[in-house]
Amino acid sequence: MEQVINSANLRRHPGECIARASKGETFVVLRYGRAIAMLRPRSSGEAYEPLRATDLWRDFPRVLARARREAVLITWYSEAVAVLGPVPKGWRRGDES
Repeated sequence: MEQVINSANLRRHPGECIARASKGETFVVLRYGRAIAMLRPRSSGEAYEPLRATDLWRDFPRVLARARREAVLITWYSEAVAVLGPVPKGWRRGDES
């Protein structure tokens, strides 16, 4: 089940959210009440362009805009830990139950 988080909370606590995603949690990122991205654990075999976790909080708006178009692999000390990417087509907030 996905947890809903607003983009401001992700921006304030990116390390905590990335750590939780690396342990199996999935977050749907909302902006003004609309789902704009999904932060989730990495599945085996996925290959995306890597992005350092520090870049996420250093240039949050640019990274979030990029993740809305294509998934990026968040790395922490060169280890792939989570994926930030577009919300799957057809996802609706009511789908979380």
